[in-house]
Parts: sequence; structure tokens; C-alpha cells
Amino acid sequence: MTKFRYRGYDADSVAQAGTLEAETYAEAYAVLQYQGVKVVSLAPERVSLVKLFLEWRMRLELGERWVSVFFRELSVMLGVMTLHESLLTLTRAAEGHISEKLLQEIVEVVESGEPFSAALRRHEIIFGSDAIQSVEVGEASGRLQEVTARLAVQLERNYATGRKVRGAMYYPLVVLVAAVVAAVVMINVTLPVFESFFAEQGGDLPLITLILLHGGRFLSAHWFLISALILAIIILTAAVYHRVEAVRFFCDRLKLRVRVLREIELRNLFSRLGFLLESGVTLDDALRLSAASSGNLQMGKLLAKIQASIEAGERFGATLKRVLKDLSPLYLGLIVTGESSGNIVEMLRQCEAMADFEIEETLRALPAKAEVYGTLAAGAIVGALVFSIVLPILNMTNLF
Repeated sequence: MTKFRYRGYDADSVAQAGTLEAETYAEAYAVLQYQGVKVVSLAPERVSLVKLFLEWRMRLELGERWVSVFFRELSVMLGVMTLHESLLTLTRAAEGHISEKLLQEIVEVVESGEPFSAALRRHEIIFGSDAIQSVEVGEASGRLQEVTARLAVQLERNYATGRKVRGAMYYPLVVLVAAVVAAVVMINVTLPVFESFFAEQGGDLPLITLILLHGGRFLSAHWFLISALILAIIILTAAVYHRVEAVRFFCDRLKLRVRVLREIELRNLFSRLGFLLESGVTLDDALRLSAASSGNLQMGKLLAKIQASIEAGERFGATLKRVLKDLSPLYLGLIVTGESSGNIVEMLRQCEAMADFEIEETLRALPAKAEVYGTLAAGAIVGALVFSIVLPILNMTNLF
């Protein structure tokens, strides 16, 4: 039996949350439906660190583009064959590839009678909660082909954004690595010469030279222990992040303060809301689904507040203005216009396009900013090295 954690609402719109045990995801979902709970999120309560490690390793081995390619190929195949036939075809095509076992597991789950979304949820780290939630909507509305096509576009767009961010980091990282290599060489080759000379003459090295010299020796002598400590900190941080919701909430709140990350989150939100509304989902249900599927806990909490206000009778535009205080007036203007004219879906698409434009503008300026900060950091390292060498040379005159 697997323990599942769920969140949802009963017939009186009262929030429900808790855990239950079931053999499969479909069985747990059926039990909640029988109890009158409208499920918002349902997932295994906890995943072992070993499973987390294996899932992340597979995600890295598959590469960032694999999921978008998977949904792209699936959307094309769904136009001419059934879901089961499409998955079988993709599995045969992946023979010998690392994704073969993953696709075989998905096919087995679907053949057992469980929904496609339930099969994907078993590998949530690989596919992401947003994609799985969208697939659930596609299955319920009968528009799975359209959903997978939209997911492919969204994932490809996020991948392109990530590549641009990483590309902007290459130059400052190269400069910093070069500065660090120069520092290691000078600390281990040049500074010991000054130490021997000043020891023979009975003089004292400047403080900055001593700090760099002894610091370099300490790192050289204990590099293995330091590396093990850093690795342990990384593993502990990852475990705490995945298991302690308060830590994730704090990190997600910080993410929303970074402009490009906030705009990416808004772009995905506008896209998701527009698609759900176009599929016939009501606004409060669309907000509830968006809150449950958002990978950002802070954004999920804000969307839950907006949904509760909409359910209480408040207008969408007014609620956005009150809850999302940093939301651009341009977005608010379009949403209010769409709400008044009854064309909210089109206005959400316009907001999505504007968010995409803001992301592109931010990324266009990112390389220059990264270059400045990287150069400043490298300059600080080189400056410290220069002072650690120049000061002993100047002090040599006092030894004679």
C-alpha cells in the first residue's frame, strides 16, 4: 500500500487535506471521489532520497529537451492513432535509449487501466507537476492532443530561456576561473619565495600576503575534507528543500523577486489560465488548478487567495491588483478590459505575449550585466594578488 497526500474541496467548498492509503493512484482518486472530495492535488506522501536521486539522475541523462520532444511527438501521433498506440510507437522508437525503460513503465501503467496522467505522476520530477496537471485537464476535456502540443511549445520556450541565461553566464565564469587559476599558481609558487626571503632576513610579511599564503596551504592540505563537506552540504540542502515545505516556500518567495523568474512564472500562468478557460473550465476552477500545478509554492498560495476571492464574488481584475501587488499595470489593464468585454481568453494571450517580450528584453541585457559583475569579481581577486606581491617588494627596502 502507498500513502498518498491530497488536497481538495468538499461539496460545500470547504478545503480538505490529509492522507490515505491505496494500491494505486487511480484507487486513491476513486476513494476521494466517493467521499465527495473534489481533488486539487494528489501525490505519494514522501519519496525516498534514493528514488529522488535516481529520478534526478535520469532527468539529467535524458537532457532538458527530452520532455518537450516527448510531448511534441506524442501530440503528432495522437492526431492519427490512439494514446496506447502512440505510447507503444514511442517506446519502440526508443529501443536502446535511456528513455526506453521509462516509456515501458508508462505503457504498463496505461495498459493496467490507470489514466495517462497517473503514469506521468509516478515520475513527477522528470515531467513536472505543471505538465501532469495539464495532461489531467486534457484527459478530462478530451483535448489531449491539443494539450500535449501546447505543453511542447511551453517547454521548448522555457528551455530556450534557460539556454540564454546559461549563455550569459559563460563569459563571467571563464573570467572567474582564470582569476582563480592565477591565484592558485601565485599562492603556491610566488608567495613561498617571499616567505623564504623574509624569513632569512628576519622580516615579517604583510598581513594580506600571510592570509593568502596560509589560506592556500590550508586548502591544499585539507582539500579532500573540504570537498566532502561541500558535497554533504549540497545533499543536505537538497533533502531539506524537498522535505521541509517552509524552506521551499522561502526559496520560492525569493525567486519571485527576481524579475526574469517572476516574468517566466507569469507567462506560464497566463498560458495555463487561457488554455483552461478556453477548454470550458470556470475561472475559479482554472485558478484552483493553476494553484495546485504551480511549481512555485508562493505563487500557488497567491493564486489560492485569488481563487477564494473570485468564489466570494470579487472581480478578477480587482483581486489581481490587491493580491499581486507587483503586477504590471499593463497586465492589469488588459485583464480588466477582457473581463469587461467578455474576451478574457484573448487578453490572457496578449498578457502571455507581453510577458514573453519582457523576458526577452531582460535576457538581452543580462550578458552585459553578467560581464560587469564577473569582471568586478575577477578584478577583486587579481587586486588582492597584486597587493600580496607588491607590498612585500616595497617592504624589502626596510630589510637592508
